[in-house]
Formats: sequence, structure tokens, C-alpha cells
Amino acid sequence: MDYLHDRDRSLSCLRTTVSLMGKHAAVLDPVSYAVWYDYAAGGSAELKKLLDDLVAKGGLLGQDRTRELFLNHVAQPANGPALETLNQVLGLTQAVSQSTARARQVNDELGRSLSTFEHRLSVPPEAQSLGSAVDDMRQASASTQESIQQVSAMLAQHSGEIERLRGELQQARQEAALDGLTQVMNRRAFDQALAECLSQASAGQPLHPCLLLLDVDNFKQLNDGFGHAFGDEVLRALARVLRSVVLAGDGVARFGGDEFALLLRMHTLDDARALAERLRLQVANARVRTGQGGEQRGQVTISLGAAALGEGEGALEWLQRADAALYQAKRGGRNCVVWAAG
Repeated sequence: MDYLHDRDRSLSCLRTTVSLMGKHAAVLDPVSYAVWYDYAAGGSAELKKLLDDLVAKGGLLGQDRTRELFLNHVAQPANGPALETLNQVLGLTQAVSQSTARARQVNDELGRSLSTFEHRLSVPPEAQSLGSAVDDMRQASASTQESIQQVSAMLAQHSGEIERLRGELQQARQEAALDGLTQVMNRRAFDQALAECLSQASAGQPLHPCLLLLDVDNFKQLNDGFGHAFGDEVLRALARVLRSVVLAGDGVARFGGDEFALLLRMHTLDDARALAERLRLQVANARVRTGQGGEQRGQVTISLGAAALGEGEGALEWLQRADAALYQAKRGGRNCVVWAAG
């Protein structure tokens, strides 16, 4: 494939590449960029298939695997133009760096001219060559000013594009961490938050983390009776309630289907128990409206399973205990909170 794109085409591929790298938590280095640029530009069919399979499985592309893909599918001799295009796209920062280096070099020359001028002032008048020293300083100063103006012009020309791309990358990262329907964390982001919480707890930080798993009672019947649009609205409404009750630093995630998870980092056990019960009552007392007339539907309830973090417990064990408690809540009649032992 011919990678020698014009500016518009390369910028289009650049935007797509930045978005893909943000969504898939790619390492922000030139090798990773080259792999995802090839994907965005429709380069290697084999590379595209490998990345599509990875994305479909919800996997992440680690540094070692990225380098392997780069060497096998991008950096081959036949794909030399791809590397040239990568250099062209990254040339923006390289050019700025080169201009800055040139400005530093000329500034050093100016410094040496000043030292020479000072030395000439210190010698007897008959031995001075002031005219020559002044000329040297004037030339060095003009060269420095020209170089600084070149750097300023380049930064002004490209700063808008840089800021826009940085914003797109940040937005892509945020979108990659959110569930599209409910706008709370998705499972992958929640797993990362859980790992961070466990790391902080093992480091001796004053946390009292509790984990709540909950789902909507008889959700399938709601979908069957009122339609999937109503079921989606129930999930969105529940997510809004969950966000309203947690503290800053807590985590809310859609765990899958109609199941949600709350990570309570700083609550005492009594506070967490009170919050879980308040949440259950708040949902039970609410009514979801739907349809153009906003008609009110029947009661929606939730069941909750909760577990405080045990001594030396890992993420899997913690989740399993909370899930077992949720199962007990469902078997115990629903619309209740069950706390795991321990």
C-alpha cells in the first residue's frame, strides 16, 4: 500500500489513529502509533484482522505485542513508506525541537560574543577592536531573533492542531472508560479502579473499602412487558440514582446487562450499610416514566449483595463474595440487601 498521503489524508488518519489509541489504552509511543496508523490507513490486511480479533475479545494491546506487530507487519522493507509517513506525521514535534535547538545554538553564540565583547572592554583602548565586537554582537543578536521568530511562528501555526488532537485523545480515553447507555464506568474501567483500590489498601492507606453488586429485580419481565426502550430507561435512571448517592472517589459501573457495581472506598462499614439500604429504598420509591405522555409505570426494585474487603483479599475473591451475597438476596425474595460474612 502507498503510505505517501497528502496532508489532508494523513491528518484524517492521524485523527482516527489518536481515537483508536485512546479507546484501546495504547501506549503513546511511535511504535504503537505506527501500528494503529497502519490500521487506520487500511494498510496490512493481516494486521487489521489481528487487531479486529483483539478488539472483539475486549483485549488490550501490550507493549511487547505491539512491538511484535510493528516488526512483523509495519517495519518490513516492503512497508518502508509506512515508516516514512510516520516520520512525516511526527515531523511536527521534530521540527519544533530542531528549531528550538537552533535557537539554543544561536543563543550560545550570542553568549560567546558577549564574553568576547566584555574581554575587549577590559583590555587597553589601543588594543581594542570595538567595531568588530559590536558587529559580532549585532549579527548574533539578529540571528537569535530570527530563530526565535521561526519557533514562535511554527508554534502558532501548529498549536491549534496540537491542542485539538490532545482534546480528541482525552475525549477518546474518557469515552473508552464509559458505558455507552448509562454513562457510568464500564467493566474494564471498573476493574482498573478495583485494582487501584486494592493497591492503595495494601500500601496502608486509610481506606475501608466496601463492594456492592446489584441488579434490577425481574428485569427480563420489564423488557418483555414494556419493551427494551423502557428497560434502557430503567437502567439509565438507576445509573443516575447511583451517581447521586456516592461520594467523590467512589466508583459506579455497569457490570453487565442489568447488573451494576459500586466501589465505596472511604466509608465505614456502618456508613456503607446505611447507604445500601437508602439506595434500595430510593429506587423502590421511585417511578420511571416513559412514552410521549410520560406515563408512570409500576414499581422497580433492586437486590444488593455487599462485602467489605477482607484481610489479604484479592479482587476475584472480593467480587465472588459480593456476588454470592447478591445471589442470596435474589433467592431471599429480592428488594433487599445481603452482606457477605467475613
